[in-house]
Amino acid sequence: MRSKKKSFQILILLLFIVFDLKAQEEKYIGLFVYNFTKYFDWPENMKTGDFVIEVLGHESVYNELLKITANKKIGYQNIVVKNALSPGSIEKCHIMFIGHWQSRHLPVILNKLENHPSLIITEMEGLLEKGSAINFVIREGTIKFEIKTSNITSHKLKTDPRIRELAYKVLD
Repeated sequence: MRSKKKSFQILILLLFIVFDLKAQEEKYIGLFVYNFTKYFDWPENMKTGDFVIEVLGHESVYNELLKITANKKIGYQNIVVKNALSPGSIEKCHIMFIGHWQSRHLPVILNKLENHPSLIITEMEGLLEKGSAINFVIREGTIKFEIKTSNITSHKLKTDPRIRELAYKVLD
């Protein structure tokens, strides 16, 4: 009887640890997304109105971004974070974050944002080759990011060269 109770307690403890790690992951992704605004430059016509960050398929990252960006600006632009409920609801934005479970919609999103200066960020292996500019990966238990510069320049964005030094992997 004691061993079952002990096993149950260990299971509960492990669940708390896993949920805490997941919450930390979402916090770090939110911080990364916000800090990317410091390493990218959008064309002049994108420097008026609101600075829009859209999130598809990751409500907890959306909630973290709401907290992180509250009352903050990019230059003179207010930051507005939107929770896209479907690929069809996506509007023109500065940053588009696509959660892991919505990655299958990347081609539709790329088509929708074609010819628009949007930084496309994903979190699933292999998506740089499919059009993402930045992709989050877990390496050695840590969240890291990889970038593909040709996908960045195809969306008319300029980068601070220091972003290459911060990236886990850079593809040209």
